[in-house]
Amino acid sequence: MKKKKIFLLFITVFLLSMFACGEAEDEDTETEALEPSPLPVTAVTALVDTLYEVVDATGRVSSARIQQLTAQVQGEVTQAPEYEGAIISEGDVLFCISSGEENSQLSSALSEFRNAEMLYEFECDNYRGELTSEITDMLKQTTGYYTAQAALARAQTQYGNTVIRAGFDGIISEITTREGLMVYPGASLGEVIDPQSLQVEINLDERNLADCSKGQKVYISFPSLGDTTYTGVVESVAPVVNSTTRSGRVIIDFPFIDNLRAGATARVEIVTDVFPEVLIIPEVCVLIRDGRDMVFTVTDDHADWRYVTLGAKGRGYVAVTDGVSNGETVITSGHYSLAHDAPVAVVQ
Repeated sequence: MKKKKIFLLFITVFLLSMFACGEAEDEDTETEALEPSPLPVTAVTALVDTLYEVVDATGRVSSARIQQLTAQVQGEVTQAPEYEGAIISEGDVLFCISSGEENSQLSSALSEFRNAEMLYEFECDNYRGELTSEITDMLKQTTGYYTAQAALARAQTQYGNTVIRAGFDGIISEITTREGLMVYPGASLGEVIDPQSLQVEINLDERNLADCSKGQKVYISFPSLGDTTYTGVVESVAPVVNSTTRSGRVIIDFPFIDNLRAGATARVEIVTDVFPEVLIIPEVCVLIRDGRDMVFTVTDDHADWRYVTLGAKGRGYVAVTDGVSNGETVITSGHYSLAHDAPVAVVQ
């Protein structure tokens, strides 16, 4: 009987031990299930480099050489360029305007000049005495030679206004009239630009305008060319602020770029200050918590909350004067909902 009790006691202890082990395994499994998975983030290394403080603006491409083609006389357009974009050379006839009045005035003036010229020659041939310069000048006046000559010059000028020529090598950028149409003095006929002399025009607020000056370096990108970054210089800064818009125009010069067209959008960054040898990180790293600037660094695969002190910023980067050290890994994305010491995995 005593042995039977001992056996039952042994069985009870064994069952209790097995039950306790099962509970411990369940608790371990639950603990493992509650451990959060690492959050994917991207990151960069904080480095010492040169920071460029800039003024950002958006403008448009224009040509430094533009010829506005305008009618000087009334008449019918008898010649006009066939299409916009046509390549032309200096002196090429672009528009002809038929004007009966100018033709009549030129014919009349030419006839009067020839009559005055013949009378002057007749007086010279029959003059008795020495033909000095004073005498020939007097004869030109008395015969009406000078008057007819001036009238002919005016008529030729008026007649010449019926022909519009290119003032330089370039392309036809705009045509506003066609052959067969009637035009009047002052009417727009078209426009010629020089595609080899392109520039960027921007309008800056008066506060930013004060930071700009001729010769400053400029970073330029053109969406039409895939946002490749080019460099240029500030060519001119408006000396007067527009009283209505409170802004001023800035002209930026740059080397010739293939396939760039006048009118294209340009994004510019004018370098207003340079800070060499400063610790920089991308601006996207910086968050604001409790009204203070902070970033997350990566330490032992965990997010490390850091309050930081920032300096100058420009071109997407900001200088850090305190809170991050050179060479540390700083999170750039996936950090908006992070908590301190959360497990993270840096991905490319």
